[in-house]
Amino acid sequence: MTIDINKVLLLGGGPTNIGHENELDAAAFERLMALKKTGAKIIYVDNNPFSVTTEEIQPANVYVQEVNFQNIVNIIDKENPDAIMATTGGLNGMQIAWQLAESGILASNNISLLGIKPADLRKVMDNQKLRDTLTEINEKVIASKIVADDDEAMDFVREVGFPVIVKPMSSSHDTSRFICNNTDELEDALDVSFKRAYIKRCSIEQSIVGYKEIEMVGIRDESGNKLLVSGMEDMDPIGIHSGDSIIFAPTQTLINEEYQALRSATFRIMDALNVTGTCHVQFAQSRTDANYFVTKVSPFFTRNTILAAKATGYPLTYVSSFLEMGYNLTEIKLPSKYNKFLPFMEPTMDHVVVKIPLWPFRDITDVDQHLNTLMKSVGSTIGIGRTVEEAIIKSMHSSQFSPRDILPSVSTVNDDEVINQLIHPLASRILILMEALRRGFSIDELSELTQIDRFYFYKLNQLLRAQDFVVNNPMSPQSIEIGHKYGFGDGMLAELWQVNISKIQQLNENYQNHVTYKAVEPSAGEMLESTNIFYSSYELENESRPFEEKSALVIGRGGNQLGPNSAADYYTSQILRALHKSGYKTIIMNTNPNAVSLTPQLSDKQYIEPIQLGNILNIINLEKPDVVILPGNRHYLSKQLKQFQNLNIIVLPPDQKVATYNQKYATTAVDLFIEGDEILPVTTISFVGKDQRTDLRFINDYKEPMDNWKSDEAKLIADATNKVDPKEWQGLVQVLYNTTGDSKYEMTGIRPVRITETAFLTKTTGINWINVLVRKYLHTLDMEALREDLKPTEHKRASIMTAHFPFRELQSSRIEGTTKQEVGSSLSFKNFE
Repeated sequence: MTIDINKVLLLGGGPTNIGHENELDAAAFERLMALKKTGAKIIYVDNNPFSVTTEEIQPANVYVQEVNFQNIVNIIDKENPDAIMATTGGLNGMQIAWQLAESGILASNNISLLGIKPADLRKVMDNQKLRDTLTEINEKVIASKIVADDDEAMDFVREVGFPVIVKPMSSSHDTSRFICNNTDELEDALDVSFKRAYIKRCSIEQSIVGYKEIEMVGIRDESGNKLLVSGMEDMDPIGIHSGDSIIFAPTQTLINEEYQALRSATFRIMDALNVTGTCHVQFAQSRTDANYFVTKVSPFFTRNTILAAKATGYPLTYVSSFLEMGYNLTEIKLPSKYNKFLPFMEPTMDHVVVKIPLWPFRDITDVDQHLNTLMKSVGSTIGIGRTVEEAIIKSMHSSQFSPRDILPSVSTVNDDEVINQLIHPLASRILILMEALRRGFSIDELSELTQIDRFYFYKLNQLLRAQDFVVNNPMSPQSIEIGHKYGFGDGMLAELWQVNISKIQQLNENYQNHVTYKAVEPSAGEMLESTNIFYSSYELENESRPFEEKSALVIGRGGNQLGPNSAADYYTSQILRALHKSGYKTIIMNTNPNAVSLTPQLSDKQYIEPIQLGNILNIINLEKPDVVILPGNRHYLSKQLKQFQNLNIIVLPPDQKVATYNQKYATTAVDLFIEGDEILPVTTISFVGKDQRTDLRFINDYKEPMDNWKSDEAKLIADATNKVDPKEWQGLVQVLYNTTGDSKYEMTGIRPVRITETAFLTKTTGINWINVLVRKYLHTLDMEALREDLKPTEHKRASIMTAHFPFRELQSSRIEGTTKQEVGSSLSFKNFE
């Protein structure tokens, strides 16, 4: 039975960081779409300037504040919500919910906590209580103990056996973990650990390093009805953080009895915790017998909850929203594109999804690049194929930094280093695995060294054999057929054979080898569904039909990396909204499973395909869009696409004259919007440099309006307007100045407004500048309305955007970060004194 709820407080995920990128905002956005149908009023709190969700709620109902306990208490006092949804706030949201429950605030304000009751939440948040709960339902957890001396440690080992892991009880965030396989190693580890410990104690636990990591995502309603959305398998063994692991959906190497045991365990855990909505459970599965351990329980939205939804096409967030509100699975009415039985049917997959992480080591070089229990990836990409091999090669293409359709080589690495990297993996591990196979290492040997199941080596070996055949038989019909079957796109074939891509397209025509698109939907073709999510394959039937109405293709940014990427996803999402409002059917192409821009409600069709020239051209050839929009200055890609004369391509921010600088320093800026010959002042900015440093590479923090705006803003705007030539500059432009603080300003350069700052301007001026840019280049901009909305010298409050860097999480020694090292930003407002 549904709870009578009129007002819901929804917690946001906060700024992106290591461990979470845009998936929580994507979940909040989908949840908002669902909750609107219940008639409940939504109050939303988040201080992420790149949140798309905040744009969808009336400004009066959005609190741009850090998601922390005290701020939530203040909002409760002011808004008196009936219920709180914390599951879209991730682990931080759940911790705040627990604090609200423990402090009595939920009870005294008569507020319902949706998704999990306070008493059950305590079982999740208190590690010992979770262990007790799991033990009560006969689910095995890893044995561990705090010991004070060698004798206690030896007693523990006699009970559980070797190997064990020893960790010092250190007050300085010491992450040392010693794996001990025998008594000598244990004595050494205890000796070091007791010396490091701030009290003479250390933790000793049973080691399951080398076990398989299996992840299950299920949903449950209030009546106890449950279904499994997807099982997923980490290729890498326990010992490498799941966030840094290559993940396959569905599971690949479990026998049916193992799979069913973990499915049943997931359901028992959800029942024991009385979860309504979604739950993500992680297991360690033995390689040699049916033994398994529960390693983590997350009854809230995580990266891999969203991955399960992406992999199956099941509307998990939508369904989960109603479940948390108290609806049963049988009561949920889905949008018409889904069949009516879907809410209570377990999804079936007729394809394979592979997720590959992306790491920040190119931009932060002093980080230990070995993969271990400390998460280091900043994003990921997925590949979808009919076969494991096809999905692997597509995800590898999608994960490359280079826009060129070719995989990097590790052939220069010597044999000793290959062996070293097999045992102590680095970010390039999949390339090293393939190189080891190429050099003749046996599959049994490799499986022993890496603890990766032999199955994956057989699949990688097949890819190598296919690549060798393609390379040795250039331009032949068999090569093209085998290349396509194994996921080598036209761009990769062109690179391997060193010919122009148009030559490959011609061969496709000659040999009648045409790309087709298959739908990602939850019934594997058994039911009539029109999810409009597609991936390419070379089969007979094409399931994607072009739109009859005018359409626009938007090319997403791919996997999240350091720099402006979470801002770029926000930017892409806003372009989709602007195009929809302009009457276009919208098509998004992207590979980031956590991207808000891949949320089904934001576009009419989604293609999950590598962002490579060949894949783009195939989609263009089918869809024949009226306009193609490329967000972000991806110069190689825009240059390649512009060679095709018949394409109407818009690059945003506009691809124009490169920024000009007298010097690379600035303290202040004037932002302008230029349409034709007209220059409209937008606002002024002060750069907040660390220790007064004003080197543009290190300027990540902005304040609007500028310091001393009352005395200096008008004259600076006038000066900037005179300095910019509309023949050279269009769209959003920034004029840079240096000041000594005595009202004297020296112009130091002109540049297009960065993607991050465009988001900041949108949040701070109340004008959606991405919408303005889209309309400008579609020639539908209402300049009169824009002039009326713009109040460049009227300011009610100061807005501050502060960049966040991942140095502490990555254990980097850096303190100061450049614009290329940002992981996210936070937004705050301050009233003038």
